[in-house]
Amino acid sequence: MSGASRKPSAHGVETPTGDIQVIARTVQLLRRLNEDGAIDLAHAAKELGVGKSTAHRYLASMETHGLLQRLDRVRYEVGPLLAELGITALTRLGVVDLARPVMEELSHRVRHTVVLSIWNGHAPVVAEVHEDASRTAHVSIRRGSTLRPNTAQAALFAAYPDKCYHRPGGPVTALTEAETAAIHRTCVSVRTSDEEGVRAVATPVWGGSGRLVASLAVVGIAQLVPEEDDSPVAQALTAAAATLQRELTDPLVHDVESG
Repeated sequence: MSGASRKPSAHGVETPTGDIQVIARTVQLLRRLNEDGAIDLAHAAKELGVGKSTAHRYLASMETHGLLQRLDRVRYEVGPLLAELGITALTRLGVVDLARPVMEELSHRVRHTVVLSIWNGHAPVVAEVHEDASRTAHVSIRRGSTLRPNTAQAALFAAYPDKCYHRPGGPVTALTEAETAAIHRTCVSVRTSDEEGVRAVATPVWGGSGRLVASLAVVGIAQLVPEEDDSPVAQALTAAAATLQRELTDPLVHDVESG
């Protein structure tokens, strides 16, 4: 392997001179974003060792392509594309694989569709679905679909903005203090769509870092899904989420159960 010469950045981080400059600079900004959680024009210019006009072009282009999104007038944070890549990474880490048998068992128990969703920074995205086939009428949801702000899953993520892997950006579900407190107390979010005649009950799935990894939800015809947050359906849901959480945070649990 030939040794490419290297040059230091504004903070002494060396980058290969053979790199395509725009990519190397983009990576520099993403690394700084990862460390600080947000980046502004002044810090971007200092990080790259360039003028503010050049730094602004980088930030604007990264925003256009979904790598960044505006946190406020001068600061940027993780954009939707990075959030989607994070979802892919979580999937590859085995979250979806671990969830499938838990979802199947839960769906069989409550006789409703079960949905696993992950927050992409703007909305819940359906990562996995186990549809119930025991009823003539049941709810079908497509994997990869983005859920609307009025769903139980969206309300759940909105109740824990500082616990999400990606902070909420753009319009999200507006919760009252009482609604937020109720979700924190019960770990259950219930929402009904009168237009579609569908009700969803959602609960959080926590990872080992204390982050909100995903939401697990039971979705069904409104008349058949109890709206109480302590109903048998809600209790079965939270128990299933607890099982999934244990497997996520303690690999030995999964090894023992699968052995």
